[in-house]
Amino acid sequence: MAASTSDSLDKTPEPFGETSSYDSGKQNMAVSDSSDTNERFVEHAVQRNGSWLGGIMNIMCISIGTGTMNLPKVVSRVGWFGIILFVLMAIIGWYVGVLFRRAMYATDRRVSSFALVTQSAFGKIGFWFATIITYLYCCGTALSWIIVCGTQITRLIGFAGGNLDEKISMTIIALVMWVPFTALKTLREITISSMFGVLTALFTVLVLAVTSLQHKYTDVYHGPEFDGAPTHEFIIGKGIPSAIASISFMYAGSVAFPHVEGNMRKPQQFGWMLFVANTLVCGAYLLSSVTGYVAFGDQTVSPILNNLPNLAIVNAATIVIIVHCVFALPVMLVSASLELELALGVMPGILGKKKELAWRVFMRTVTMGVLLGISIAIPYFGQVIDLVSAISTTVVFFMVPVFCYVKLLGWNRIPKYELLLCGVLAAIGGVACVWGLIDAIKSLQTAVQLGHG
Repeated sequence: MAASTSDSLDKTPEPFGETSSYDSGKQNMAVSDSSDTNERFVEHAVQRNGSWLGGIMNIMCISIGTGTMNLPKVVSRVGWFGIILFVLMAIIGWYVGVLFRRAMYATDRRVSSFALVTQSAFGKIGFWFATIITYLYCCGTALSWIIVCGTQITRLIGFAGGNLDEKISMTIIALVMWVPFTALKTLREITISSMFGVLTALFTVLVLAVTSLQHKYTDVYHGPEFDGAPTHEFIIGKGIPSAIASISFMYAGSVAFPHVEGNMRKPQQFGWMLFVANTLVCGAYLLSSVTGYVAFGDQTVSPILNNLPNLAIVNAATIVIIVHCVFALPVMLVSASLELELALGVMPGILGKKKELAWRVFMRTVTMGVLLGISIAIPYFGQVIDLVSAISTTVVFFMVPVFCYVKLLGWNRIPKYELLLCGVLAAIGGVACVWGLIDAIKSLQTAVQLGHG
């Protein structure tokens, strides 16, 4: 592979000043893999009319959201060391994004999806592995959104003196999410949705931060939610692996990177666009997580909304995060669905427009139905995020981009220090996957036995 693609590899994009043969105007609309599959996928998903701002909005919409309510609990498991992990994961997320884009251009033509890059490196086995792991990651994220929205709707109605079963709440929110998910086909069509999703998420971050600090434990005031004075620690070693898995969950947008990059008019801007997006995401998460841990310490729960009193502003933030999830879900699930539809040949060029539409609606409806069923069966938000993080996120975030990059460029084409760094990232991902999975299963078992998260 390395020998046959030496000319193109010399043009490997650098992190901030990316250049490639792809930069020349409208010709990038036609780039494709040598396989018919990649050509069909370019037609199916790549339309070069998006801006760098739209790319930032898509990345932020995927990343910022319900994580703002779970990460304070993650910090409570690992201590103040979690701040270092947040920054480290943001840098790693940017770096693996740059590596993965290099892998996309490692052959003589751009490879157009997460699964196809993996196929270029590891054949059909790699393709199906990436398709399945992408689907698990994206569906797991959507699953956590359905759970948190349904449980918080029931909670809000309870505050108002009403009573609505969580199962009904989840069913309602899943139906609402189903509409944009089935109606919108590609990321190009949902940039406005992404911008709205980002604004709602940032509003929630600010509300959570301010309200947490206003209601933190003091000797003079402490609400009924406190069981004695909360404690804080700098580092809790046993919580580091599962914390890495959970934090990487918030930055693991690599499954959507080819689609985001594929819709940018100037794809050479991808590296710095991703850096800006991850910086903003990291700032938002630090704001909500640090203030939450300051206020509630070891008594922080997930979602952190359950730590806060029944206030109008908190309830408003809850409503806003529900709205955010409705707008963010298409960004996440459309990426997964495009991969699966590619694998199964559900594209206009193969089936025709009418049949493609019918199959797309059917497949996405089945996906939403399955997610709703799982949400009702295991409605434990924090535990579900931890489980999804361990099973899929560590693989998507740490392993696949690194392995594809090394395999496609070739060992002898990569500096030794970078090979060492790739090895370290893969090792961290492996440890976080195994250890995080063990912790997540134990936590989920406890939640099921107790009947609450």
